[in-house]
Amino acid sequence: MAGIRFGCMFSKSENIAWVRKAQSPYSVNAVAVVAACTAIEDNAYLASYVSEVRECRNFVEAEFDRLGIKYFKSSGNFLLFDVGDRAKEIRDQLALSRVLIRDRSYEISGCLRVTIGTKKQMSVFIQELERVL
Repeated sequence: MAGIRFGCMFSKSENIAWVRKAQSPYSVNAVAVVAACTAIEDNAYLASYVSEVRECRNFVEAEFDRLGIKYFKSSGNFLLFDVGDRAKEIRDQLALSRVLIRDRSYEISGCLRVTIGTKKQMSVFIQELERVL
């Protein structure tokens, strides 16, 4: 759903009230709404996707442990990890190999964020990360 810029948030009503203050009145387009409604009805796909994310996230966590990289536990489809002073350098080196990650060092010093993808994608990510470390 990220490709069509659709996401959702579950939280307490007080938190949602704060988020709505910053929300655009036209933040979701009609095509995204139809796609999201269709996607959430496909229980088999959702179960498969959740299972794959969990498996691949566990794989990346184990690799981070092996490489001695500090990371922050997550229940989502991403991991925040700390590479210290080399965050921007590592981000840029990975980008040269077409491995794109988010730089969060502007908010949390030294931290980068990787979105959990398929097993093949995450294997390439770890291979390239290990190469640039």
